[in-house]
Amino acid sequence: MIVKNESECIEACLDSIKGVDEIVIVDTGSEDNTVELCRKYTDKVYTDYLWQDDFAEARNISLSHCTTDYILIIDADEVLQVPILGIRHILNSYMTKDVEGHTIKYMGVLFTVKTGAEIVESIRIIRNDPAIKWECPVHNILTLEGSNEKLKAKCYKSKFEIQSGYSAAHFIDPDRTLRILTKHLKIDPDNTRYQYYIAREYISRRMDPANADRVDELLNQIIFWLERYDSIGFYQDWTNELADALYLLSLAYFEKLIITKDPIWYYKAIVAALKSFAVLPSYKAVSKLLGDAMMEFPNKKKYQSASMFWKLVSSKASDAGVAQIRNPIKKEVNPLYVK
Repeated sequence: MIVKNESECIEACLDSIKGVDEIVIVDTGSEDNTVELCRKYTDKVYTDYLWQDDFAEARNISLSHCTTDYILIIDADEVLQVPILGIRHILNSYMTKDVEGHTIKYMGVLFTVKTGAEIVESIRIIRNDPAIKWECPVHNILTLEGSNEKLKAKCYKSKFEIQSGYSAAHFIDPDRTLRILTKHLKIDPDNTRYQYYIAREYISRRMDPANADRVDELLNQIIFWLERYDSIGFYQDWTNELADALYLLSLAYFEKLIITKDPIWYYKAIVAALKSFAVLPSYKAVSKLLGDAMMEFPNKKKYQSASMFWKLVSSKASDAGVAQIRNPIKKEVNPLYVK
């Protein structure tokens, strides 16, 4: 793992992974007693890395220090919800050679990460292989020979869970992610992944009651970046993140409708939601949104049959392959308050 100023949560994390063969920690500039706490668990704590506003670079440095056959990846504000013994069983059963000596195809293991707001499928065990690396300076992803999809296709889908929290260290530099994304979008303005995540940064700020006087500004930023993503991604990049981006764009349009009362935003919201459904029909939140929307046309007309259809679709949707599984949004809550 990589850490910085994680004294409040690091011990709960490290306690949860007791039983591993080695713990490798790269500290990226802690000013509290994180390093001292980590050294109670391992002597492989590296403090010579100079932070470059690039999470992928730091994580690749941490991988370079690992000596085991397989690597478990966890953040300081996370807690493993399965005994290491259970993980060893999976590695011994599915990740080694079979009885005839053939190499098993798996290069990693998928876990379910629960944040309290979302449920995310995430690669958390990888083979110690130089072909597997981290990419993207923020919201970084693991890749096999440059491809996340290629690596994910070679991962065993486990039932293992990690409970994720929210590190107090984030409050020390709350604009770090936005700063990194803004910098890299100037270099690579058509990077859809950066567009998606910068929109989510603005959504987070929109959700903060302290920003009540910035609603229009933040909402316009959300729409700007998600529309840019839509203009590129819908034709090139059919992924679960695209489906989520279109869903969030639909919510932003609905909020514009609430603010302006202009029905054009309703129709834009419906189109965005339908495109999200086209990309990933298993996304339960999208079909539920469409079901609700059919009962709330701007002209007060209700399309009950259409609403029943979309609610039926939602009840059958599995959320398979969804980037972030989101809990239903209460009607009385602002649509961008994704809880």
